[in-house]
Amino acid sequence: MSWSREEALTDPAVRGPLMFVSEFRFVLRDIPTEITIRLYRPIFAGQYVARCSHKLAIPGVDAPAAANDDGAEPSEGRTLHHAVEQLVSTYNAAKSQGLAPGTSWLVPDTEFC
Repeated sequence: MSWSREEALTDPAVRGPLMFVSEFRFVLRDIPTEITIRLYRPIFAGQYVARCSHKLAIPGVDAPAAANDDGAEPSEGRTLHHAVEQLVSTYNAAKSQGLAPGTSWLVPDTEFC
């Protein structure tokens, strides 16, 4: 008998199965630490999921509000753009306040693996 990947995950004990789709690596200007973003697709339905290796935590700078869901079709590109934009907008907000970028701005996500 031939089994599909999806059928392997249909047991009621399995919750929220995701499939790895892609990985992207980059650095922010003036911060040499590599950031990794991994994208996952739910096996059965739903939005793509982005998991990021680091978060930005800059004293005196609030992270911009998350963008509202525009109701567009779920896509890998849309999810990646949103994940990168969260980092870049916080980074740019700090730079606009005259703060100098440093590795201390990046906090590893302890749940990223």
